[in-house]
Amino acid sequence: MGDDTQSITIEQVEQYLNENADFFINKPEALESLQLNESPDGTISLAQRQTQRLQVKMQKLHEQLNALIENAHSNTELQERVHTLCLRLMDASNIEELLTLLVVELKQEFDADEVALRLFYSGDEVITLPKLEGNLGQLHIDDASLKVFDKLISKQQPVCGRLTKAQKNVLFEEQAKQVESIACIPLGHEPCAGLLAIGSYDANRFHSDMGTVYLTFLGDVLMRLLRQYCHQPNGK
Repeated sequence: MGDDTQSITIEQVEQYLNENADFFINKPEALESLQLNESPDGTISLAQRQTQRLQVKMQKLHEQLNALIENAHSNTELQERVHTLCLRLMDASNIEELLTLLVVELKQEFDADEVALRLFYSGDEVITLPKLEGNLGQLHIDDASLKVFDKLISKQQPVCGRLTKAQKNVLFEEQAKQVESIACIPLGHEPCAGLLAIGSYDANRFHSDMGTVYLTFLGDVLMRLLRQYCHQPNGK
């Protein structure tokens, strides 16, 4: 007669135990034949092994919860800073004061190492920007260098985290290599009138988990304030 014995694979055993989680509770005698790894203190039980695994999972959940709380605090602080900044920008009496406030406040209150503002124009609509210490400039809306921002601009939403080397070169020029993380804010949409970029030398300063609702608000406020001066002769 042939051997009717069928071999059982590890995967089948694992599947059975997953489907019958109470197997060792109902069949405690089966534990006697199990061989468990030894620790310096001797053998450990399945209950101990399970407890260890649960402790690891609980630790990971605890870390995730702390991260969520930390992000919530960061977003609340961001809301307050943006609110204060917008109020100060609204008090500016001319474009020079507006842009000076923008750069100074972003560096002081948002811990920015670099600030860049790129305004877009079409035709001959170039305005005269004040000569300030800052990374301010204008680009024609059809400038080839702006192609790298097509996806970002089309989404009409701020982006926090890393940008490509080409994008950083357009925004920060000589300081591009130093900038590791960025909050990039489109100014308006249909069409987009420019980009405001807040750069940090710290790779973790701006990240994808940061709230962007308030950055969108900042971009909308700044665009409306700039519009007052951009549509006047020489920005006066």
